[in-house]
Amino acid sequence: MTGGPELYGFPPPETVPDLRWLGPDYVSVLVYDLTRGLLRQDPRTSIMGVRCDGEPRFDPSVDTTGVIRAHDACFPLQVYVRDGAGRPWRLSGRWTYSGRELGTSAASITHFWQLLSAEGV
Repeated sequence: MTGGPELYGFPPPETVPDLRWLGPDYVSVLVYDLTRGLLRQDPRTSIMGVRCDGEPRFDPSVDTTGVIRAHDACFPLQVYVRDGAGRPWRLSGRWTYSGRELGTSAASITHFWQLLSAEGV
């Protein structure tokens, strides 16, 4: 992401094959989705950096034939933002993708943010 926020701590895509269902560059997808969500709350927010604070947690579910059809991927994050009033914040939380019916025409991917703390910096 040229010109975007600084990114830290994310495992390289080639080391997490469990995330192929998010595309070849899961970090860009995650930051794009996270940014869109934050901008809906405050259109003047700017994202300065995103840090993955640990290993993502993966929770795949297989169907009766052993094929993964559902998969959750949860990332512990710290997100550094400047709100619309110019104040810097560190948001700590978990970003989760939930893929359902993967590998079928009914496939869907949703995501959500669980805010654990917000601290002015």
